[in-house]
Amino acid sequence: MSSSLTVEQLRSKLHDLGLDTKGKKADLRTRLKKAIRNGSNSPPTTSDESKSTDATWEPEFDTFLVLDVEATCEATRKYRNLQHGFETGSFQYPNEIIEFPVVLLRWNEATHQLDTAGVYHSYVRPTFRPQLTKFCRDLTGVTQAQVDAAPTWSDVVEEFFRFLRSHDLVEDTSKGKSQLHNFRLKRGVAWINHGPADLRDFVIKQCWISGHPRDKTDGAPPIFLRGPLIDIRKGIAGLFKWEQELRVDQTRTASSRSTPFPEFGGEDGFQVISPPPPAVKEDARSTGLTPHDQSLAGLLDLLNIGPFQGRQHCGMDDTRNISRLVIEVARRISLAAQGTQVLLSKSYESVDGQMEASAAVMQLDARTGLVRARQMEKLVLRPNVRLDGVQKRWFWMGRAVGEVRWPFPPEVEQQGAK
Repeated sequence: MSSSLTVEQLRSKLHDLGLDTKGKKADLRTRLKKAIRNGSNSPPTTSDESKSTDATWEPEFDTFLVLDVEATCEATRKYRNLQHGFETGSFQYPNEIIEFPVVLLRWNEATHQLDTAGVYHSYVRPTFRPQLTKFCRDLTGVTQAQVDAAPTWSDVVEEFFRFLRSHDLVEDTSKGKSQLHNFRLKRGVAWINHGPADLRDFVIKQCWISGHPRDKTDGAPPIFLRGPLIDIRKGIAGLFKWEQELRVDQTRTASSRSTPFPEFGGEDGFQVISPPPPAVKEDARSTGLTPHDQSLAGLLDLLNIGPFQGRQHCGMDDTRNISRLVIEVARRISLAAQGTQVLLSKSYESVDGQMEASAAVMQLDARTGLVRARQMEKLVLRPNVRLDGVQKRWFWMGRAVGEVRWPFPPEVEQQGAK
C-alpha cells in the first residue's frame, strides 16, 4: 500500500503515528512499513480524536500483582531411566511452590506514578517431596525449617484470596453459590512476572499436586490465578527493539539532512549518487537483547536503575526488583506523554570499533508524545501471555487429581556434603 503513496501522503500517515516525517520518499516508505509491521499503525484520526490530543495519558491497566515464586528443584538437568529406556528434561519436574511473594502496585493519579499498595508473602509446605534438596536450599535460600512450619498450598491460596478481597481486586463469577475458585481479577488488574513460567507452569503443577480427586475444579487454578498476565521481560525486549528502530530512523533522517549533495542534477548536469549512510552495524541493532540482558539484573541495568537489590533467587527480593522495573517503565511512559522519551541505554559498536553515542532522550511534541506513550504501554504494560491452557498436563500427572507418577527417585545428598 505504501508504495503507491505520494511523499505528502507518506508524511501525513507518519505524522498520525507520531513518527519522524523528514527524509526522502524511500526512507519514508520504509519507516511506514516498519510501523505497520510492528503494530504501531492506528486508524485515521477523527475530529473528535484530534480534540483529545491534549489529554494526559491514563493507563488501561492501573493495578499490578507482581509475582516471582520459588519452587522445589533438583540439580539434575537430564533424567534417565535405563530400565524403561526413558529420559526427560528438568522442565518436566513436578515442582512444588515453596515461596509465594506478591507486591501490589497501583497507579497514583496525583503523582502519575506507580506506588506500592501492599505486600503478601508466605512460604509453602511441599507435600509430594517435603524434603528440600541441598541444591534447592542453596539456590533459593529457603530453609527446611521455613517450609516445615509453613501452611500448605490450599491454605496459602485462601489466605491470599482474603488479601485480594481486602484490596477490592476480585469479583465473583459464580452463577449460584459463591465459591473462591470462581473469583476473577477485576478489570484493570493484571499479573506481572519475569518470564511466563510462574503462572503458566508452576501454579498449574502445584494446583494439580495439591488437588483432591473429588474436587470439581479438576485440579485447575482459581480464575484469579489464571491471568491476565504481563511478561515484563518480553515487554521490555519489544520496547527495546521498537526504540532501536526509532533511533535508526532518526540517524538516517539526520544523515539525509546533513548531506550537501542533491540526488539528481549536479553542477555539470550529471546525476549525483547520494553518499552512503554512516557505518553503523544496523544488523546488530536488530538482534535485540542477549539472554544476560533479559535477566532480571540485566534489565535493571538496561533501565539504569541497577544493581539488583537483595539476594537473587530469593522470591521476595526477586519480586521487589521486578516491581522496580515496572515502576520505572510506567514513569518513562508518563514522561513520554509529557514530551520526553527516555530511551533504553544499551550501547552498540560501530564498524570502526568506536562505541556509538546515541542520544538517550528524544524531545517530542504533544501529539507525538501521547502516541509514543500509548505504544510504549501497549508493548510493556498490557497482557502479552496467553494463559488459556489451564488444563495443561505433564506426563507424570496420573488419572486422578493429586496423583503424581514421577518415575525418578529423589536426589540423595552425599555424606559430608556441606
